[in-house]
Amino acid sequence: MQTCIETDPAIQTNTTPPNWNITRFRAMGSEIAIWLELPDTTRATQLLTEAETFFKETERCLTRFNPLSELMLLNARPESWVPVSATLWAVLTSAITLAKATNGLFDPTVLPALRAAGYDRTFEALDPENALVPITSLHGRWEDIGLNPHQHTVWIPRGVALDLGGLGKGFTAQRVVDWLSHYGPCMVDAGGDLTTGDPPSTDPGWSVGIAKPSAQAFVSDLMFLWLRNASLATSGIDYRQWVRAGQLQHHIIDPRTGAPAKTDLVSVSVLAKSASIAEGFATAALIAGSSRAYDFLIEKGLAATLVLQSGDVWLTPTMSQIAVIAR
Repeated sequence: MQTCIETDPAIQTNTTPPNWNITRFRAMGSEIAIWLELPDTTRATQLLTEAETFFKETERCLTRFNPLSELMLLNARPESWVPVSATLWAVLTSAITLAKATNGLFDPTVLPALRAAGYDRTFEALDPENALVPITSLHGRWEDIGLNPHQHTVWIPRGVALDLGGLGKGFTAQRVVDWLSHYGPCMVDAGGDLTTGDPPSTDPGWSVGIAKPSAQAFVSDLMFLWLRNASLATSGIDYRQWVRAGQLQHHIIDPRTGAPAKTDLVSVSVLAKSASIAEGFATAALIAGSSRAYDFLIEKGLAATLVLQSGDVWLTPTMSQIAVIAR
């Protein structure tokens, strides 16, 4: 989703840092941009091309829109111990860890519920004429997934299916930043979710914005902050919405009901040391609703911005110390 929009940092800082290299491409259902500060432009071009390849390879592994992806082949083999790749193992175990940390509000087993709500193909190809499908498969069953860490095999119950899309994107962004950081300061914008390494040589961090929720891809910012060696992820119900059988639907599923979350929040942006943590807690907070989410995020020591349906904007104390409100 794109309620957190990163524009060219040079525009926001009114400087033109030297040795910046950038690539843009589409992957994982999002527009991806990668910045790398490196004087050797030839080497930088090579590195950014390799980074794009890594995104594409991970997408082929984790996409739920290709029945031959590794993820979907795993989903097609319930009640069997299935060996998985290092990539799928890393993302799935991270998802289970986040499910535990959020008391199940972040749940990787909501794919049947997403399909029932109508999100059964890429967002661009959704058919609003299709009728809603009763939820007959299981969700909220992440505790029943079997993991064998010695053999990297996975067991899922019959009726359970995994969706790792958002977390997979954050995982990939983090891996790219960790790798590119050996060569220079870098940042990945993965559909509005931002992951950064060291700051550019000209600034104390990467100047990033948290945008006003909107169904449009590019809107004005609510606030700005400097981001360095951290991630800022946004989860919201403002961008990926559709109408099916006369009912408004969105892609954030409440695992307690199996239906699109009924929440008084429009979006939640979370700042964390890793992309996976930021992604998982942003989604969990959005589902929880404003009062519970605010206390929950403070308890976890996370900087966060919560935008309510009423238009009010709440900042956790940690976020209020570092964010600059847009005028």
